[in-house]
Amino acid sequence: MQLGARGANRGGSRAPGASTIRTGVSSQTGIAEARVAADLMLRDPKTLMGHASVAEVRAQLADPKVQMVLLVDHGRFLGALTSIPPEAAGDEQALAYADPSPETISPAASAGEAFERAAASPHRRVIVLDEEGGLLGLLCLNKTRTHFCQTPSS
Repeated sequence: MQLGARGANRGGSRAPGASTIRTGVSSQTGIAEARVAADLMLRDPKTLMGHASVAEVRAQLADPKVQMVLLVDHGRFLGALTSIPPEAAGDEQALAYADPSPETISPAASAGEAFERAAASPHRRVIVLDEEGGLLGLLCLNKTRTHFCQTPSS
């Protein structure tokens, strides 16, 4: 399976000989056929450049659908923010307020682990990184923690 393939394992077809991990989670979650975290992640999450200001991050977080802002530099993950202190000046660099230890996961982690970690996260988000710290995607559960937020198959 190609980890970067958009819509991997969501159209009902599977590579010959591919095995499926049963996660023990209801098929309503959308992961009954998923094998790894890469099958479940948003492949193109919204990001801001690493030098983004506090004002830019605040504007993103003002959207009720945005739980986390990811900061990147040429695809390399730099930090994640879920809030900004009210006293932070709008022209400050937001990276200074990034979570010191954001929840991350490998794209090869099992679908069951991906679900458990996203469900346990207070913001229902887990960042998917490659071995070099490159941002690959974002695991995102809906408010009821019953479905992953996925991009449509293309």
